[in-house]
Amino acid sequence: MKVLCWRDVPVDKSIPGQVALTVEPYIRQVFITSSEEGLEAFQRQIYLLRKLTSRAIPGEGLRFYLASLSLDTVVYKGQLTPKQLWEYFLDLQDPDYETHLALVHSRFSTNTFPSWERAHPHRYLAHNGEINTLRGNENLMRAREGVMMSSKFGDKLKLLYPVVEADMPDSAKVDNVLEFLITAGGRSLPEAVMTMVPEAWQNDPLMDPEKKDFYRWAAFAMEPWDGPALLTFSDGRYVGAILDRNGLRPSRYYITKSGYMVMASEVGVLDIPNEDVTQKGRLQPGRMLLVDTVVGEVTKDEELKQQIARQRPVGKWLKEQAITLKDLYAARGLQSSVTMNGDSGHPPVQSDLRLPLFGYSLEHLNLLLVPYAKNKKEALGSMGNDAALACLSQNTPLMFEYFKQLFAQVTNPPIDPIRESIVMSLACPVGPEANILEPSEEQCQRLFLDRPILTLQDLSVIKTTDYRGWKTKTIDTTFPVTDGAAGLLPAIDRICGECSQGVEEGYRLLVLSDRQAGEQRVPVSSLMSIGAVHHHLIKTRQRLKVGLILETGEAREMHHFCVLVGFGADAICPYLLYESLISLNDQNLLGIDITEDELQQRVIQATSKGISKVMAKMGISTLHSYKGAQIFEAVGLSKEVIDKCFIGCASRLDGVNFKVLAQETIARHQLAYGIRSADAASHLEPGWYHWRDGGEKHINDPTSIAHLQDATRNKNQSAYEKYSASQQQSVRSCTLRGQLDFKFIDQPLDLSEIEPAANIVKRFVTGAMSFGSLSIEAHSTLARAMNRIGAKSNTGEGGENADRYLVKDPKNSARSAIKQVASGRFGVTSSYLANADELQIKMAQGAKPGEGGELPGHKVTDDIAHTRHSVPWVGLISPPPHHDIYSIEDLAELIYNLKCANPVARISVKLVSEVGVGVIAAGVAKGKAEHITISGHDGGTGASTWTGIKHAGLPWELGISETHQTLVLNDLRSRVKLQTDGQLRTGRDVVIAGMLGADEFAFSTAPLIAMGCTMMRKCHLNTCPVGVATQDPELRKKFEGQPEHVVNFFFMLAEEIRTYMAKLGARTFQELIGRTDLLKRADTVLSEKSQLLQFDKVLTNALEMRPGVNIIGGSVKQDFALEERLDNQLIAEARDVIDGTSKQCNIKVDAGNTVRAFATTLSYEVARKYSDEGLPDKSINIEVKGHGGQSFCAFLSKGIHVELEGDSNDYVCKGLSGGTVVIYPPKDLPAEFKSEENIIVGNVCLYGATSGKAYFRGTAAERFCVRNSGATAIVEGVGDHGCEYMTGGRVIILGPTGRNFAAGMSGGFAYIFNKSGTFESLCNMEMVALEPLVKDIDITFLKEHLQEYVTYTGSEVATHILSNLEESLKYFVKVFPHEYRRALKSISTQKAKEAQKRGVENGLVTKPLQNGSISPVAKKSKKEPSVQDIEATIADTEMEQKMLDKALDKTRGFMKYHRQRKPYRPAETRYKDWGEIYNHQVVKKELKMQAARCMDCGTPFCQSETGCPLGNIIPTWNDLVFKDQWKEALERLLATNNFPEFTGRCCPAPCEGACVLGINAPAVTIKNIECTIIDHAFEQGWIKPQPPAFRTGKKVVVVGSGPSGLACAAQLNKAGHTVTVYERNDRVGGLLMYGIPTMKMSKPAVLRRRELMEDEGVTFITGTTIGKDIDARELLDSNDAIVMCTGATRPRNLPIPGRDLEGIYFAIQFLEGWQKNQLGNLNEYIDAKGKDVVVIGGGDTGCDCIGTSLRMDAKSITSFEILTEPPPTRANDNPWPTWPRILRVDYGHEEVKIKHGQDPRLFEIMSEEFLDDGAGNVTGIRTCQVSWTKDEAGRWKMAKVPDTTKTFKADLVLLAMGFLGPEEAVVDQLGLDKDPRSNIKSSKGKFRTSIPKVYAAGDCHRGQSLVVHAINEGRQAAREVDLDLMGQTALAGPGGIVIQSTLHPITAPDQQQHQQPIAVA
Repeated sequence: MKVLCWRDVPVDKSIPGQVALTVEPYIRQVFITSSEEGLEAFQRQIYLLRKLTSRAIPGEGLRFYLASLSLDTVVYKGQLTPKQLWEYFLDLQDPDYETHLALVHSRFSTNTFPSWERAHPHRYLAHNGEINTLRGNENLMRAREGVMMSSKFGDKLKLLYPVVEADMPDSAKVDNVLEFLITAGGRSLPEAVMTMVPEAWQNDPLMDPEKKDFYRWAAFAMEPWDGPALLTFSDGRYVGAILDRNGLRPSRYYITKSGYMVMASEVGVLDIPNEDVTQKGRLQPGRMLLVDTVVGEVTKDEELKQQIARQRPVGKWLKEQAITLKDLYAARGLQSSVTMNGDSGHPPVQSDLRLPLFGYSLEHLNLLLVPYAKNKKEALGSMGNDAALACLSQNTPLMFEYFKQLFAQVTNPPIDPIRESIVMSLACPVGPEANILEPSEEQCQRLFLDRPILTLQDLSVIKTTDYRGWKTKTIDTTFPVTDGAAGLLPAIDRICGECSQGVEEGYRLLVLSDRQAGEQRVPVSSLMSIGAVHHHLIKTRQRLKVGLILETGEAREMHHFCVLVGFGADAICPYLLYESLISLNDQNLLGIDITEDELQQRVIQATSKGISKVMAKMGISTLHSYKGAQIFEAVGLSKEVIDKCFIGCASRLDGVNFKVLAQETIARHQLAYGIRSADAASHLEPGWYHWRDGGEKHINDPTSIAHLQDATRNKNQSAYEKYSASQQQSVRSCTLRGQLDFKFIDQPLDLSEIEPAANIVKRFVTGAMSFGSLSIEAHSTLARAMNRIGAKSNTGEGGENADRYLVKDPKNSARSAIKQVASGRFGVTSSYLANADELQIKMAQGAKPGEGGELPGHKVTDDIAHTRHSVPWVGLISPPPHHDIYSIEDLAELIYNLKCANPVARISVKLVSEVGVGVIAAGVAKGKAEHITISGHDGGTGASTWTGIKHAGLPWELGISETHQTLVLNDLRSRVKLQTDGQLRTGRDVVIAGMLGADEFAFSTAPLIAMGCTMMRKCHLNTCPVGVATQDPELRKKFEGQPEHVVNFFFMLAEEIRTYMAKLGARTFQELIGRTDLLKRADTVLSEKSQLLQFDKVLTNALEMRPGVNIIGGSVKQDFALEERLDNQLIAEARDVIDGTSKQCNIKVDAGNTVRAFATTLSYEVARKYSDEGLPDKSINIEVKGHGGQSFCAFLSKGIHVELEGDSNDYVCKGLSGGTVVIYPPKDLPAEFKSEENIIVGNVCLYGATSGKAYFRGTAAERFCVRNSGATAIVEGVGDHGCEYMTGGRVIILGPTGRNFAAGMSGGFAYIFNKSGTFESLCNMEMVALEPLVKDIDITFLKEHLQEYVTYTGSEVATHILSNLEESLKYFVKVFPHEYRRALKSISTQKAKEAQKRGVENGLVTKPLQNGSISPVAKKSKKEPSVQDIEATIADTEMEQKMLDKALDKTRGFMKYHRQRKPYRPAETRYKDWGEIYNHQVVKKELKMQAARCMDCGTPFCQSETGCPLGNIIPTWNDLVFKDQWKEALERLLATNNFPEFTGRCCPAPCEGACVLGINAPAVTIKNIECTIIDHAFEQGWIKPQPPAFRTGKKVVVVGSGPSGLACAAQLNKAGHTVTVYERNDRVGGLLMYGIPTMKMSKPAVLRRRELMEDEGVTFITGTTIGKDIDARELLDSNDAIVMCTGATRPRNLPIPGRDLEGIYFAIQFLEGWQKNQLGNLNEYIDAKGKDVVVIGGGDTGCDCIGTSLRMDAKSITSFEILTEPPPTRANDNPWPTWPRILRVDYGHEEVKIKHGQDPRLFEIMSEEFLDDGAGNVTGIRTCQVSWTKDEAGRWKMAKVPDTTKTFKADLVLLAMGFLGPEEAVVDQLGLDKDPRSNIKSSKGKFRTSIPKVYAAGDCHRGQSLVVHAINEGRQAAREVDLDLMGQTALAGPGGIVIQSTLHPITAPDQQQHQQPIAVA
């Protein structure tokens, strides 16, 4: 080659803008010749030259770019507008400069740092859109370098690498590959484009087979470059365009008589005389348009692709060479559906140790896996994700949890994978890829899988195949447990090395398998394995020589599968998922009868839907493109992990390294296979999804919820402070902001200097929660509250009734200031928009970004239907935002539309945090948004799949800081206000959010909690028990929230913020915004994991990046140029009509495509004055000529009639609100122009229309009438996805439709003129039926509207139909949605019932007739008896019970069934015996119904700090009892409670006091269920001794055998220690044996437990007092530890005169003596027979004295209580869920009342003196009344009531006033420290005493308490002892959870290889 010359390109430097000029390049043209013969060789030479120079010349500080270097094209481009381009390059103004084609591109630069080289066009193409799969495409192109060869380039081919050039935008990378395929790959330009951007061929039955074969063959060679894109391209000869498979970009073209074709993304770009136009067309989804400038002809899509498809015999190649699973099965002589035994001899799921090894929990099984099998889809959840991030979690999360899914927002749209499944595909070729550069049959030699999830059988066939020489190698991905944590990295290296070796050995498939994982081997994370191998093989250029298949026990969630595929897996066999479900199925626990094969197919169906949904969030249609695309961000993974396994994946915080990951892996192994397994099994429910005591941390915990409700309802500042403290603790454990702290100033400012709370609250808004997800009561309460404080509430996407926003009462206004505009467009009318202060565009939702939603028909009540402009009981689908928000340009258009629809409203855009959101926000700011919300991943939702809730989106801390920094860097911050949301709770959260850049703050969950929400997480079930998130009229009655509660919350919050401001030295909140310099990493480190996080990027002060920039949000107004709008002229001319001074006006105007949102502001003026009623029809008539711009007549109000002669662009009649729009072609078009064959309007016309008419003469493009809910439209043809999501209105289509018509259509009608007979194949039949037009009502409607249509448009098609109506009707098809039919029928039936009711009231009965009308019939006489079959009157009790069991409703049981009122035997008989008072038989009979009342709360207060101290997993075992799974229920019960037979009998059940149902109904009967489970277990013989398998050699003494001592001994014995229990009494049990009477606690139950413990190895020594019989110090010396469990045994005395008289005893003396006597001791006892008994003191002991005295036949029984009689219901100072201090009637009180006629209790009575008989015996008690009042400090004070002295007869007085503390002898002997209450002292929350090796638990430690507290103390003390003795423990902590922080192995003497499931606290 030779350079002829260089030329400086002449430019005008005065043209570029200031920023562009600073980086203006030096531009030269070079002219080269070649000595090679032939243009093709020359082309290769210059391509090679360009690649070499592009790589060699650029360096640091040196930019270099070759814009073209082509034989055929010259590229002029730069950082310029189109007008600037023309003026800047002087060549373009030269008259001699001619071209036969021009490709011009003007782009909206979302990229915040545009550059000259990034401008379009590139060397071959200009691109409008996004390539979503770029990273995967790029990786695979790099991998192809290992298999590519070229006969043309030979050895020089490597000089072209890398094919994809670094640091270029997606379009440039597409251009790189396109150029490579053309120049090096032997493909023509159109074929190369077809290969890279294929149509959606997989699910298209109508596609030509030859074309489908071509696409299938191309798929074997290359994955699609997928995303919403319009690609225009040219090589100098050809110029063409192709549209993505889903048609998400507009492309319109004209062809003229004079031989031009003009294609652009809009019509009206060039002025072309109408008489010269021969055709107006559009590019359809996946279609290509090509002009050959040499031949001079336009080649249409079908012809062009047919030519390309026939170039090679690809059909033959596929048939002969392609391999399928069916082929592999056949090769082994098997059918593909054959069932092979999946059970490899593994134990049932309940005892399968692989589950804890791979991190399974019962939640996974119940919440996720079982729904796969039962429902073939993923289960739903609600209320967002508030659990700890994986990088903060102490519960050894799996590797998957560190990754968050990215999603499409703004720059490209997500897809609806359900309704638009025609474009989705999971099919994918697997295995070695052939050389793409030389097309041949070799490309087909791959295994083609229809989906990525394999069955057990599939994998077995693949592993053993030898079909066509294919062979598979299995790589073990486990390492020896003896290697410990250090074994992980070497294992990864070994796996990568073995994979490379396998490739070299010729294996076609590699199976990475962790099947060997077990007791001796630890599995490497499947994600680490696949990621490391995938990238290793890319580096070694071997990746495309082999397929990678995973055989893993780890993967089970949709997210797991997606991440594995996203990081390179070709296929996955989740064997443990299958085997677990098979095990459940074998035990009949799934409730369905299916085979093993069917079960696996159900899993595949569920996972296929789930994977498609995740792909669709990112706008990706094919798994082929998703594979390896790495569309995730890691949160908290270190660079070393990323660089090894996940190259290129974002991880902004650094974080967890291989060391920590290895430790967590070992911890899971130890949990499963340790010798001292102890409580490891109980860890199978750690609370990943729902809060659990002691489990995974959640922000929304019961304590915080309770304190917040107390604070806001009672204006209790103390409760708010407790709430704030509790929440800060939770936030610290769960969130990134929890790891940050403030840099306070030394001397805080005085609060009087700080901005008042009344100003701060104006920065608050409530989140976007719709009426529909919330009840109307809750929704309007929020609005009223926010209006009262001058803040804003948000409608959410469900609309708002006009009666709410038209009522102007400021004190009681329920108007939401923020009106949301979401993809559902529910109720978005001109009036709705006009009555807003802010209009928020919902691009995404924090809880489920990239997803839409659905409101099922049963939730669409009359009110909701009215609000959403829909029909009652018709389901409403909210699609993902991809209908008018394809791109940033389209979002800018919607922003403009809304500004025009309400010029005074602020326009907001809601985004969700993800990497790159700052760049997106900058684009949004450029698009003129005035406000941007950045939501966190953890926001709430009414319903979403768990995958969306848990795994999509990023924390708002990352999003808001990135957004603020990026906006400041680009000087855009002053144009927009920033808002954030996502689990904001306290003032601390708000201040940190402000410092990171937020101006405003949205709250959703917190105000809901203030109104009564308890975080049930059952919103999706419509069963909210407090009426917040339900549409059930009965449940709505339970709503008790008030605006004051919300107001109180926000003011308390604001006051808390003020205290922080004072400490930070900020007088106004604005001073804090962006002040990251006042933040630092918290000094106190949460854990080793949290310490590894790096916050430098988050805490970078934006003003250091660009000093001096204005960062006051909203201080610079966005310029919409509204003063230039044509609407101003329309308004002026229509002013008299609007003002009511004139009835009609007629306006004529010309318009071009720059006139956007025509008549929208005119509609605003009408709607503002007349609301939705509008004006009378044709009050304002407008005639327009020309081209309608984007959003022509958007939100057109009623009374406005617009006629356009011309054509229009996208979004015509968007949100049509009653107006009429007519569009017809220009009248001066050529005579041969057929309107029905040409396009007249663009995409997405009538989107969200609510009423009005639209008549278009011509065809419409894609997505016509999407979400139409009430408008009438007529058009002569439509594109794909017509009438999608339609819920109302009527549409007449007089010509062909595109594919997927009526997808998601649930209401309204469509009438299709189907003369071609093809409509049925194009219609999505899932939700609709097709009917002929036979009903008069339909025919009349059609005829009348067609006549009107002809009148307005002159349509020849409609004229022909009307002139031959009878014949034409045969071709019409009515599209009738099933749901609409059901709803109409329901409405008709309801009307008939109402009419019948009116008839009955008038003495007539009405009977429906066949045609739906009603007629009166005679009313029957009241005296006429009803005749009943005699057999039907005989009750079959057994059958009734079976029917009841079958019909019991667990979901709504709490509403349907009453609490069991009679748990005891009848009082009339029971008080006469000493048998147990419980009616066990009756209780058990009703138990299933009682279990059905449990709501399975997402935040179960029953196990909170005010509920069960043991953290019993109550909802789980209730559910298992309901399902008759008693053994499983027992396992869950014993996981937290050693002795349910004790607590189930004598516990006062604080769990029931905290039960959520107890807020407004009787609580669940938890205690009865608990007792019945354990009793049933003993009856069945399930309770058997379980001695520990391993003894530690440690000796521990437990002093005391009460509940705490027994629990402590049981736990320590379980841990393998030798335990001896000393009891001073003659029998074991403490108060269980002698303090609780026989009728309440059966003594055989205590003896039975003692025997069981002895059999397990515990030694009991009775009749021995430590400190007296045995010296405690000697005992300590001879043992490794002593645990003091002596109880509180010193009873409280009553030292008043006469105390020494005979007949006065402590209650324990009375009870103990009688119990011993009953058990056969020959002791003396206190007998109450015939005596007047007075019991002083209440509580359980007092009641036991009453019951015992009664059974002894006391003469009378009286009980004194000094306190006030409790109220019948909770008082204000006793809020739920605290223990309800209410009047209870226990067994003893009821019995006395039965026998003696009155309750024995007297309240507010004080004993002053015991009276004697003169012989030293008590005969009575002198008393007086007392009163209780509060002093100024709020303390209760008691005073005697004068003149109330009264004497009571008493010859037996029992003092039941509680206990003071432990006996002191042993305490003093050991020298233990005591607390002020004389209890044994320890550190808070600990059990170690002041003496080493001595511990204390139970009442001697905490003071007198309940049995359940004692058991809990004993359990936790045992855990602490075990931890101290062994350095680790597998005993459960609070709530039965084994704490896994850092686990270390210990070695058994005889089992050196065993590992321990142990935890270091």
